[in-house]
Amino acid sequence: MKNFNIKTTIIYILIILYIIFTNIIGYRDFINTFNYIINPLFWIIIFTISIFINKEHIKKVKHKSIKLQTIFIIVVSYLIIYFLSGLSLGYTRNVYNTSFICIIKNIYTYVLPIILIEYTRATLINTNKNMVNYIFVTILFIFLGINNIEALLIKNQYSIIFKNISSIVLPSVASNILLTYLSITCNYYGNLFYKLPQSIATITLPILPNLNWYYTSIIGIILPLIIYIFIKNINDKIDKHNSIKRLRKESIIKLIYPIIPLLILICFVTGVFKYKPTAILSNSMRPIYSRGDVVVTKKLNEKELNNLAKYDIIEYILNGTIITHRIINIEEHSDGTKLYITKGDNNNAIDKKKVTENQIIGKVEFSIPKIGYPSVYLNEFFNKNRKAIVATGDK
Repeated sequence: MKNFNIKTTIIYILIILYIIFTNIIGYRDFINTFNYIINPLFWIIIFTISIFINKEHIKKVKHKSIKLQTIFIIVVSYLIIYFLSGLSLGYTRNVYNTSFICIIKNIYTYVLPIILIEYTRATLINTNKNMVNYIFVTILFIFLGINNIEALLIKNQYSIIFKNISSIVLPSVASNILLTYLSITCNYYGNLFYKLPQSIATITLPILPNLNWYYTSIIGIILPLIIYIFIKNINDKIDKHNSIKRLRKESIIKLIYPIIPLLILICFVTGVFKYKPTAILSNSMRPIYSRGDVVVTKKLNEKELNNLAKYDIIEYILNGTIITHRIINIEEHSDGTKLYITKGDNNNAIDKKKVTENQIIGKVEFSIPKIGYPSVYLNEFFNKNRKAIVATGDK
């Protein structure tokens, strides 16, 4: 590698051997030993070597405070939106034990290695300042963050492979590109402001939003992109010799203006708001809605649910699939419960399964033609055997 610093060779070799160990030899049979002893101890050793070979690792970062403040505000804003999304998507119990003793253990097991890893990353980046090294370090840490590559690539399970790549590999690529950039422009400080709040929130909160792979992928790609845009903007201003006083006059509120529409869009797509979009997967509702259209559905409270009437178009869940059909009749029972008989406008027969109140997501308010085709193609790729369900409402 051009301009490769021989002093960092030992770190590169150790990390590569460590990646081979975790991905080829594996550690699943002694995972507790790995998490509590091997992994922290390895990074303590690497951290010690980093300090020894890079005595000038702490370099002055231009306008560090405004960069770190920007990263922190964006990450905190993301965490707020992330946890509020559970109001729509539901919550699940944290897999980590959140008792005080276990939080302390998890800080040692998961948070401490983050600090050591990011210090090491910044050392490797800033002792070999050339593009080849930046790319090499980024690739190295991408593989380091994917603990079991073989498990991601399950033979002939293409839908699972796609989901794994989307929810694990792509966010890891986006995150590591950002962390390389932050190491160049903020040393390791920016990396810690980016990663530590997320890690601490994950191990301390008793419940977490129940996000599927699709939302995980979107968030994991968009968040690093947003931070990159803002830090790049600050660096561009610095390069133009703007004074720190002028930078501070551009308040954080003003800096965040461009991000607001994007955050609103994310909230809308993930269903945080009362209205949510859904792509139509079949032609069962033609001519009013066609395959590839997007309908915007209003989520209903108890009173609005009771006011549903014949001929309303509703969105409901059947066996994990979202269906958009019209109510053609309502059965009211003596115990106050209701069953809704539905039918696609373009179908010859009514849906075989009656819809209960707890299956209903909401009432369709309006549609946007043809913009949902990407979701349609992805859904059909993963759920080829569900086309009949979407079209007819059969179980």
